[in-house]
Amino acid sequence: MIRRVDADPRRPHRLDVPRLPARVFLPSGRVARLSDEAARRAAAQARAPDIQPGGCMEALTLLEAEDVTRDGDGAPLDVRGLSLRDFHVLRALLLRAGVQKEETAELPCENCGEAFRVAPSSLLEIAPFVDGELDDPELDAPFDHDAAHVIPAIRVGAELARSVRVAARTVEEALPLFRAESAPARITPAIVIAMGITTLGRERRASAIAKALGEAPPEAYQSVADLLYEAHYPARLGAVHRCATCGARSDLDVPWRREIPYEIGEPRKARRDFPDLDAFEAMVASAADRIYRARGVRNIDLFVDDDVPACDDGGEPLLGCYTPGGTDPTLGMPRPPEIRLFYRTFQAEHRRDRSFDVAAEIDETIDHEITHHLHHLAGDDPLDDEEHAQIEEEALRRIGKREATRRAGKGVASELAGFVRTTWPLFVIAFVATYFTFCR
Repeated sequence: MIRRVDADPRRPHRLDVPRLPARVFLPSGRVARLSDEAARRAAAQARAPDIQPGGCMEALTLLEAEDVTRDGDGAPLDVRGLSLRDFHVLRALLLRAGVQKEETAELPCENCGEAFRVAPSSLLEIAPFVDGELDDPELDAPFDHDAAHVIPAIRVGAELARSVRVAARTVEEALPLFRAESAPARITPAIVIAMGITTLGRERRASAIAKALGEAPPEAYQSVADLLYEAHYPARLGAVHRCATCGARSDLDVPWRREIPYEIGEPRKARRDFPDLDAFEAMVASAADRIYRARGVRNIDLFVDDDVPACDDGGEPLLGCYTPGGTDPTLGMPRPPEIRLFYRTFQAEHRRDRSFDVAAEIDETIDHEITHHLHHLAGDDPLDDEEHAQIEEEALRRIGKREATRRAGKGVASELAGFVRTTWPLFVIAFVATYFTFCR
């Protein structure tokens, strides 16, 4: 007889809530040991009213609570001495485990417009931090704190600054920024120092830099904010959400709410110089005539699709796609090969990147799809194989090699279990037949 055993009421058993990992590797190379039980005990205590839920100050309070964090040797961890990159990894883990309550992001899919709601930290891949696989040349690259990083021009006094330097910051040094996270976005000299901005062009005075950033064009300020995110957040602190309607991916920041304000002053107005559909179709037709002749191809149908763009296997909306010729399944008639360009993807890329050259991208997309066509005629498409390999490699880098192996093992086990569930009657029949064969 199977009896139900109730869980200890003092330690509620939550199968649906992820726990804090017991040990994590941080971007700096340090190791931190975490206590899920101690963190939840600390989270249950009352908070000061001026501490923003889910924010940096709350995370600091939790991480400094008794027995929550220790270093790799088991000694108490100096949380305030951590780099911001290390701290934000620990903060992301608190959010993912539900120790901190995360704001739900409500966003439209950039591809089809369908709204979705998600807690970004719930999608964070943490295996590389747990397994110590922080050696990817892009996702784990250190920030160059000594370089002068190029930005759009910002007026500083009588000069135009076109570069900025960002120093590393510890949690202790960033406290003014943490304390201001619940206040309206305003750049002060203390905030400039906490951000780590040491020079803007040739200007070194924090007061002058603060004034310049507060008056900077939105695009220029956001370029600085992007650099600050890159400097103080590891690139791995991002999540991928796949749209349930069209399959497109949305890349989300983790933590979703960050202490560095991204918008100061009026938001940037949308650009209005993207060609309308008629003009875009004319550009495509003109480019196709020229490129078809140059590549020596013809009889490939060409369409401009202004509906929801198709996506590749990685969830990226496509600029264009190629479909080989064949037989129409409905009419039973021969169907020519087809190249399709997606108007909305071009429009979105142009909106996202002001340097996006529409005409050049049309040319490149048509030429790229013709290459697929020629490879298809030759019976082998190495370009398609390369594109799929790149998608798989990107997923592997984000998930981690060990975690990918674990998931593959679980997939095999699941498939085997499913196979047994659906085929066990055949095994029984085979056993009975074998039994009677040998027992006649």
